[in-house]
Amino acid sequence: MKKQILGVNITTDAKKDILETVAAYLSEDAKKSALVIVTPNPEQLMYASTDPEFTKLLNRADIALPDGVGIVWAMKFLLGIPLVRISGIDFLSDLICLANKNHYTIGLVGGLEDVSGKALSSLQSSYVELHGWNEQVKTFASTKDIQSYPFQSLSRKIITSGTKIVFVGLGAPKQEEFIESLKKQLAKDDAGQVVLMAVGGSFDMIAGSIPRAPQWAQAIGLEWLYRLVKEPWRFKRQQALFRYMFLVGKKKFFYR
Repeated sequence: MKKQILGVNITTDAKKDILETVAAYLSEDAKKSALVIVTPNPEQLMYASTDPEFTKLLNRADIALPDGVGIVWAMKFLLGIPLVRISGIDFLSDLICLANKNHYTIGLVGGLEDVSGKALSSLQSSYVELHGWNEQVKTFASTKDIQSYPFQSLSRKIITSGTKIVFVGLGAPKQEEFIESLKKQLAKDDAGQVVLMAVGGSFDMIAGSIPRAPQWAQAIGLEWLYRLVKEPWRFKRQQALFRYMFLVGKKKFFYR
């Protein structure tokens, strides 16, 4: 089930139910189009508010995890729906466990400094029977650059390797645009069931390049503050949080 916050779909099902949906999709015999998972947070919603095409990309996804305490707060504040935050990196970990258990091959598509390769090595050190590959992708300057990427070659790699889950960590909105183009190519090639998930900066955390906030910070919803302290350059980006809170309040009290 999905509900909207500021025009963007958010999946309201419990994580257990979402995982069961993904597992059932991957176990089906009949070929279906790729299943897309995105991870909307307040920053992405603010970007979407000024970019209708990004809004469409988010809303075309099959699953939109409530990644961020701001999403959980807005769901309760506006709609009275109590949600539990489902962070992208936690759900990625759940899918890795699913892949390891069922011997699914995974793919990691990432950016600079071979972070996807380092993340894959880290995962395989924990899951010794995990089969996977990584694809280093150059930084895209524009949507046009993404469209010129050789998706046919990547689609072939996914099909020939029997890959079932592909994680794309290029940052929003590029990763969502990349996934959209890849999904279309997979459909052309009749690839069948493949999960495509946008994972933002998760590879950096898995590879150990960026430490994740301690459990106590995650538990009280201050992971964003921990990251801001560790990465002060995020300050300008996180100013979007104040605008987000203002728009949610405006929606609550003036456009009911």
